[in-house]
Amino acid sequence: MRVAPPAATLLMLGVNTATLLWLHPRVESVEPLGFIPAHPSFWSALTSLFVHASWLHWLKNALFLGVFGWYVERTLGWRRWLILYFASGFGAIGLHWAMSLTVQPALYREGLVGASGAISGLVGYFALRFYRRKVRLLWASPSRWGLAIPMWVGVVVWVVLQGVGAILEAGQPAPSEVGYWAHLGGFAMGLTLALIWGAGAAGEREFLLQQAEQSLQQGAAGDALRWLQPLLQQSQPEADALYLQGAAWAMLGDLDEAQRALTAALQHALERGDDVLLRQTADLLGEIDRLHTLSLPTLRALFQRAGRHHERERALRWLESLTRHPETPERPEWLLLRASLLEQQGQTDAARTVLQQLMTDYPDSLQAAMARLERKRH
Repeated sequence: MRVAPPAATLLMLGVNTATLLWLHPRVESVEPLGFIPAHPSFWSALTSLFVHASWLHWLKNALFLGVFGWYVERTLGWRRWLILYFASGFGAIGLHWAMSLTVQPALYREGLVGASGAISGLVGYFALRFYRRKVRLLWASPSRWGLAIPMWVGVVVWVVLQGVGAILEAGQPAPSEVGYWAHLGGFAMGLTLALIWGAGAAGEREFLLQQAEQSLQQGAAGDALRWLQPLLQQSQPEADALYLQGAAWAMLGDLDEAQRALTAALQHALERGDDVLLRQTADLLGEIDRLHTLSLPTLRALFQRAGRHHERERALRWLESLTRHPETPERPEWLLLRASLLEQQGQTDAARTVLQQLMTDYPDSLQAAMARLERKRH
């Protein structure tokens, strides 16, 4: 499936890089564009997010922006990503300003520059959304188990380091080049928005679906069903979970249970307009030879979508499954449609064979009459 490029992440990378190139010959212009707690303003807070003290300063921030920004934008979309980014940036500046008035007066007349506070907000969102993911350390063993830590452990370590740095620096007469309070403020804002937007529940759902899918790929259908259990116990299970449940039952050989789960998944996919999942579910129903159990309106909707996406090969596979069942009342309709699609694919002989079958099996049907007219034209 094609993934859209991270437009907002690329935009911020581009704007920050362009700003650095523009200001590089005029180093003296950087400080006035920073946020100075002694002279706070909205404009200086905004411009401070786009200026950096040096190339090294920006390159470190760009690395984190590229990694975390891309993942977060894939889950949030560019609009919410921008809200998260700028809200975290202003949250970072707000905590920095508050600390300069209270616990660390040395910051009061010093300028704050850089996007690290806004990027820390992305880290805060990422930490909650992907808290169950594991990070393999660079020195990890290539063995099966390896050396990996849960994402939340790495984030907690980072937060503790920022907190310790902020506390140790609080009593110093001169501040360091690291904006510890800004990092903590941005992270807190990002975490707050993640909680408001339900990132924890979404992350848990994604993790369970991923584990179930991996279990199916390994042939462990029973494990897949266990991973899916929390999602299936909800009052209205989602289509993705139902599809994987159907795939698991199909792998276990219980085609009745597979049919029930896949039919429910297909109805949900139709309602939400998820054409990708719709096609996958119909394909699997065809593979287990249960496509004919769907209602006529549902089947017609499937073929309409297949036609919209010019997927004749897929539609022909579905029709092959449907026309295997003589007891199906709509079989003449499916035979005629199959012949038409075969003709469009240039398979003239196969189309004639299907039309002959239609006229033999259902000589008095409207479809057979249409087939005879078609034959006369040719």
